[in-house]
Formats: sequence, C-alpha cells, structure tokens
Amino acid sequence: MGLLIAGAVVIGLLVGSFANVPIHRWPNGGTVMQPTRSACPACGALIAARDNIPVVSWLVLGRRCRNCAEPIAVRYTIVEAVTAALFGATAWVWGLDPLLPALLVLVWSLVVATAIDLEHRIIPNRLTLRLPFVLAPLVVFAAVMDGAWIDLRRAALAAILVPGVMFALSEVFRLVRGQVGIGMGDIKLAISLGMVVGYLGALELVVFAYATIISAVVIAVALMAVGRARLASRIPFGPYLAVGALVPILAGEPAVALVGLVLGI
Repeated sequence: MGLLIAGAVVIGLLVGSFANVPIHRWPNGGTVMQPTRSACPACGALIAARDNIPVVSWLVLGRRCRNCAEPIAVRYTIVEAVTAALFGATAWVWGLDPLLPALLVLVWSLVVATAIDLEHRIIPNRLTLRLPFVLAPLVVFAAVMDGAWIDLRRAALAAILVPGVMFALSEVFRLVRGQVGIGMGDIKLAISLGMVVGYLGALELVVFAYATIISAVVIAVALMAVGRARLASRIPFGPYLAVGALVPILAGEPAVALVGLVLGI
C-alpha cells in the first residue's frame, strides 16, 4: 500500500507539472502540443529539463527564472503540490480498486478546471468535451472487473441527469433574475462528474450535491463578509463542483453515512 501511495504522489507531481501547460495555454487559445517545450512567460527562454523538476526546481531557483530572474508564479508549484497530494489521498482511500485510474483522471481534470475557472472564469471545451470520452472506457473497465453492471447503468444515467438538472436550474435562475445562473462550462463538466460519482452510488450523488452547495454558500458568505463579493457577483462555480466531487471520492463511507443520517435513510 505504501508503494502505491508513493507512486501515486510521484505521478501526481509529474502530471501536476503537465497540468500547468493546459492551465496556461487553453484560456489563451493554445494547445498542449505546441510549442513542445515550456518557456518563461517573461523572457521566452526555453526551460531546461533541470529547471522543470516539480516543486524542487522552483525552490532551487529561488522562485525566479534562471535566465531573466523574473519571479516564477507560485501557482505552478501549488498546482503540482495539490495534484500530488490529491493523487496520494485517492490512492490511500481506494487502493488497487479497478476504478482508481478513472478517479485519478477526474482528480487531475478537477485541478485543471479549478485553476482555469478561478483565473479566467471559464472551463474550456477542450477539457469538458474530451473528458467523458476518456473516463467512459475507464469506468466500463471498472464495471467489467467488478461485475458492477448496476453501477455502470447508474453512472450512465447520472451523466445525463446531473448536467440536465443543473441546466434546468440555470434556466430557472435566468428567467427569474435575467442572467445565467450556472455557466455552460460547469454543466459540461457535470457530465463527467455525474458519470464517476454516479458509479460510486446514489447516496454519493446526494453527498456530491450537498458538498457542492454547502461549499458554495460558505465561500460566498465569507467573501461577502470581507467585502470581496456582493450578492450579485459572479463567482466561479467550478471550484465548488470540484469540492463536491472530492468529498464522496475521498471521504467515502463516513460522508455517505452522515448524509444518510441527516436524511433518515
């Protein structure tokens, strides 16, 4: 188990470093394939392999570019560290479960979606429209390995119903308030969230909904309390969806048991 967690952390560091590529390029219309090597945003100098070691290089370089000495944004290291931590936590909770690959792909995607949404208030189609086609085979693989055909059927239904409900709520909000309630990027991301969380179970979907709403309310109220937002402010919803999905993935049975207790199930 220890080797699995350590391996997941190392992989998390590597794919976390790669996550910074779409986070930086997709909102600006770029791709992850071109250019093939990363460069300093300030001076354009190509980043050498020795300076591209996740977290370590940022510390060794004193948080500055080797070529121009401009500061390197801490966001890059935060993304790497958070991805590694989430990968390690997911591996610790799930072990060698057949669903682990799907969960890790989803976790990586949530990091990317959250970082982009916080900075640009969008979740790119390049993520949301491709992700279901990556996750679906992995979820099917888990179902085949476990013989979990009921779970697979529930995953397919949730992949339709979760974004459908979100779209309906957004339309109601638009009719009442005259503005979009939930962005289409969030709704498209919900296809993948519904698929994976739905596979976990019906109560897990309830946990996902509760955790998303509670995190959104708590953060929104806190921002309004310190004067950083107003009731009419447009606050990115992607991070709340990420939190909502991570709760049933990482908290598992305790979170489900708590919701079941609240609902009297």
